[in-house]
Amino acid sequence: MQRPFVNITVVTHNRLETTRRTIESVLRHTRAPYALCVVDNASDDGTRDYLLALQAKGSIRHLTLFAKNMGVACACNTGWAAQDADFFLKLDNDIEILHQGWLENLTQFFRPGSRVGAVAYKVIADGAPPAMRIGATAIYEVEFCGGACLLTSRAVRMELGNFCEDYGVYGEEDADFGVRVGLSGRQNIFVDGAGHVLHNADQDYDARMRPIKSRSARKRNIEQFQTNIHSYDTGLRPLHVGRKFLPVRVGMHSCCVLCESYKQNSLVWNRFKKVIRYATQDIVAEHLAQAM
Repeated sequence: MQRPFVNITVVTHNRLETTRRTIESVLRHTRAPYALCVVDNASDDGTRDYLLALQAKGSIRHLTLFAKNMGVACACNTGWAAQDADFFLKLDNDIEILHQGWLENLTQFFRPGSRVGAVAYKVIADGAPPAMRIGATAIYEVEFCGGACLLTSRAVRMELGNFCEDYGVYGEEDADFGVRVGLSGRQNIFVDGAGHVLHNADQDYDARMRPIKSRSARKRNIEQFQTNIHSYDTGLRPLHVGRKFLPVRVGMHSCCVLCESYKQNSLVWNRFKKVIRYATQDIVAEHLAQAM
């Protein structure tokens, strides 16, 4: 039986050392056929030179260098669009692969007849009890999966489209995708990442990014998330999410332009944004208190 082909998209923004560990671990431990697609969000610490050198060696199949930081969702969508595949994986550039069976451990959940829509490694322990175990591996069914190392299938992408690009540089795009997975009648599955993947925290980088993740920015994203949930749930907005931004190549770099169809469609659901935000203000306040 032919093994499935996987699009592995890594989004980078600085963090050269963790990026190096992420990509080199993918190259070292991935057995399944795959294409490595990397989208860089305007790094300025030497990351781009490193990526260009890997592309020259053939290690990176597709490389996109954004002229400005377009955010995680836009960058991942761009990487996924660069190479068709049976499966699509979003991998953060602070995740290190530890085991040669890491990818097969995720693709196995998409067997024929499965209701799984997204499966991801759980890289941060929270004490939640697993729903079941497969051997020694804990399996959790969740409302949505974190996007650090998340896999979905071509069939799910055809139905649900892209990560929603409403959330700016950093936001709730993984939660938004998971909600749509659930509303489509599918499951979100977390797999214990112990022994398969490792999260390499970079405290200096996190400190530099703190202004982007400010309380006001977090509040806007949570409000947008609640608006989107209501819009999906009521049918005001389709579960299939198109692109908000479209990349345009300019020399070595890519810029993005606002998609005209997105602009027109958003006029419909944005009419109700103020009403939804008023109705969900208590929920937003509760989420914001937990997040901060």
